[in-house]
Amino acid sequence: MSQTVPISGAIDTGVGLELWMQRSLERSERVRTEWDADGVHDLRVALRRCRTMAESLSEVTPDSGWRKVKKSTRALFRAMGELRDTQVERAWVKRLAPPRAAGRAHLLRALGRREKQERESARKALNEFELKDWKKLSRKLARKAALFPLESVVFQRLAVAKIEEAANLLAGARKSGSGVAWHRARIGLKHFRYVAENFLPRRFAPFAAEVKRLQDLLGEVHDLDILRAELRRSASRLDDAARAAWKEKIAAERKVRLAEVIAKTSGGGSVIPAWRSGFQIAHALTSPPVLNRRSA
Repeated sequence: MSQTVPISGAIDTGVGLELWMQRSLERSERVRTEWDADGVHDLRVALRRCRTMAESLSEVTPDSGWRKVKKSTRALFRAMGELRDTQVERAWVKRLAPPRAAGRAHLLRALGRREKQERESARKALNEFELKDWKKLSRKLARKAALFPLESVVFQRLAVAKIEEAANLLAGARKSGSGVAWHRARIGLKHFRYVAENFLPRRFAPFAAEVKRLQDLLGEVHDLDILRAELRRSASRLDDAARAAWKEKIAAERKVRLAEVIAKTSGGGSVIPAWRSGFQIAHALTSPPVLNRRSA
């Protein structure tokens, strides 16, 4: 029997494609002067939201504008992602080992050199990002997006499809255990989260914290996998004892996070059936009132 999940009445109204396209502009201006990790992360999140919402809306109302959103942000999104990964890796190295630990200084130097190169690539991509075209596209697509109100059935169907996609990816990752599979599962969770968070905010509210928790855990697993790859690249500069110590640290941190993900997504403790119930399309569920997309 399916569970009855209450629809929340209090939500964050910072949703909608137009809002996030505007935030992308604001956050790109901040990054131009401050290339700190938080600023880079905020811009990348804004771009990812725009890209994910555009992809979702393209499934319900065809328009060449949705493709333009993805095409125009592709280079910047990729460059910011590479820079963000390196910044996160530096933080992990500092977190996992004290200042005088073997290999720590070498890893930080290598990552520091890479961060400098990636910052230049990101700066170039940002300079090539056409702000005027983005503003014009935002105005056009806002009208298209407004044709489908928040909490509508079309988005419920889309959310259910994203839940199934994420569930299948999680099942595949549990079976294979590979870093690539867990990363794909994380992306699947992100797609579900962004569809639900931006188009079905009231239905999503009861699950928001646990979805974000799972996404964060898998994000950290991905960070650790990238650090493990960096360790392999630096193998010739580290002695056997140092390599073994770093591998052990990474494996231990990874194991703890994956254990929690597996517990929350499989067997009797799985949260996925509740998600399905919360987004089911049923006449018995009364659609909540439409939110004002401009309120934030």
